[in-house]
Order: sequence, then structure tokens, then C-alpha cells
Amino acid sequence: MSRKFLFSGGRRFPLLFLLLTVALVASLFFSLSVGASLIPPEEILNCLLTSKCGKSTELILSIRLVRTCVAALSGAMLALAGTLVQGITRNPLADPYVIGVLSTSLATVSAVILISPSILVHRQVMIAIAFVGALLGYILTTTISLLSGGTGTSLVLSGIAVSALFSGVSHVLLYLSQDRIAQLGKHYVFLLLGSTAGVLRQDVTYLAISLAISLIIIFVLGIPKALNAYLFGELHASQLGYRVRTLTVITALVSSILAGATVAVVGVVGFIGLAGPHIARISAGTSDHRVTVVLSMLTGSILTVLADSSTRIVSAFTSWGELPLGVVTGMIGAPFLAYLVVRGSRG
Repeated sequence: MSRKFLFSGGRRFPLLFLLLTVALVASLFFSLSVGASLIPPEEILNCLLTSKCGKSTELILSIRLVRTCVAALSGAMLALAGTLVQGITRNPLADPYVIGVLSTSLATVSAVILISPSILVHRQVMIAIAFVGALLGYILTTTISLLSGGTGTSLVLSGIAVSALFSGVSHVLLYLSQDRIAQLGKHYVFLLLGSTAGVLRQDVTYLAISLAISLIIIFVLGIPKALNAYLFGELHASQLGYRVRTLTVITALVSSILAGATVAVVGVVGFIGLAGPHIARISAGTSDHRVTVVLSMLTGSILTVLADSSTRIVSAFTSWGELPLGVVTGMIGAPFLAYLVVRGSRG
């Protein structure tokens, strides 16, 4: 991997940023328009800018606006977490889902919910619990990987093992506590499969705060530049004055904040953290984290908003009900992962 490839795509950044921003705005309007009832874009604009619209339209928009904002924020956070995880592991196949962080986070939240269902109304506590679970998952995966050689392949395989184990734990808890879960309605199942259907207005605030804190840490501490140096190895990064161990700890903490917050609010939504960074790197023609951090967030938001919109379109035109968001992203992400594996083996 040459330095030219790594850092030659910065000139495309302004144009790509503009195009992705326009695409994100378009996807947001599309998300607000579709569902059980279609709302024309001009009516949406009129409602948002002048607040002059029918009561039914206003009610529908208020519900869709919360879901859309949560989907956009969740996508940005998962893609950012994926960028950080791929950077610190130097493994293009790593992401919060593949390395088991989302599954351990969900298992921790599941256990606490089943012990005390009232925790569901305390989103800030759920986010803190999910953060601890995500961090424990990261530590467990990296420990197993180091014990088996510390290679990129061992990290992915360790993550798959951890993810399978804790996904199983979550489903066992679901099976053993069916009576308790029945009292919780569909919310617990939504957490297992990923969905924006049960989100609350305050969730937008909690996700926005979590993302803002993460971005402040990332840019104040210069994490993108440090990860650029780390791409050439620990020795190179150390020679440039970066403390690799500190970089690893900070990256793990930030990734856990991002992954934990999304799990607490929307549940497990896989592969956005894998696809977002890759699309950003391919479109920008660079692996410069100063570029990919921003572009991956925009890409992740667009993908998640469109996936969430598709779940409502299916429910509007079929009798199946609403598909979980995590199922849709999995259907999109699995072929993308297969493509990356084939592309990597040929490269």
C-alpha cells in the first residue's frame, strides 16, 4: 500500500462532501415522505418551515422525523466506529459487528433489562450499560486474537466467535424469560434485530450527545493523524511521537461509546460499520482518516436512512409487517462482505 494511494485523494474531499451532503438531505426527505401514507416533499417543506399543515400530517411527520433522525445518527456513529476499528486493527474486514462489540453490548443490555425492565425508560443508563458491554467485547476479542497470534485474520475470527457466543446468550435470555419479555412488548425483540420503530424523542438527544463527545475526543486528540501514522506500523507511529498504547485505548473507548449508544437505542444493526468506511475510501481514493472519518459518517447515515425507509415501504405495501432494520442491513451487508473477501484474495 503506497503513500500515494493512502493520501492522494484529499482533493476530491470538498466535492464528495458536497455530493454526499446533498444525497443525505435527499434521503432524509425521502424517509419523511414514505410509509403507510405518502407525503409530497413540498408538503413536508411547508410543515417544517411554516408549521402550517393538517393535524394528521403533523402527527405522522413528528413520528417519522424522530425515526429518521435516529437512523441518520445511528448510521453515522456505526460508520465512524467502523472507521476507527479498521484503522486501529489495520484490518479492512473489521467493524463493530464483525469483532463482536455489538453482540456483547446487546447481551449486557439484555441481562439488565430482564432483571429490571424499568431500565427501558432510563435511556442514559442503558447507554452507559451498553458502553460497558461494548468495551468488554472489544477487550475479549482483542485478547483472544493476541493469544492466537495477533494477526488480522485472528482478530476477525475471534470477533466472529465472540459475536456468535453473545448473540446466543441474548437469544437464550429471550427464550428463558418469555413471560417477562411479553410484558415489555416488542421493544426487546427490536433490540435483538435492530429497529427504529420503538425510539423516543429523547433518543435523538442522547445519540447526538454521544456522537458530539466522540468527535470532540477524536479531533481534539488528533486521532485521524495518529491513525494515518499507525497505518505504516507501530514503529513508524512511535518514531513520529505517537503513543500506540494510548491510541489503542482511546480508539477502543470512543468506538465503544458509539457502538454502545446505538445498541441501547436501536439494537443490533450490522454491516453499516463495514460498508460505510469502505465506500468512503473507494470514492475518495484515499485512506487518509482526516477524509474518511467525515465521509464515512455521511455514507453510513445515507445507507441507514434508506434501509430504514425500505422497512416502512415493505410494511406499507405488504401484509408482512415492518421488517427489522438489522435484517435489511444484513441482507445488504453480507454480499458486500463477500465482495470484499473476494477482492482482497485477488489483490
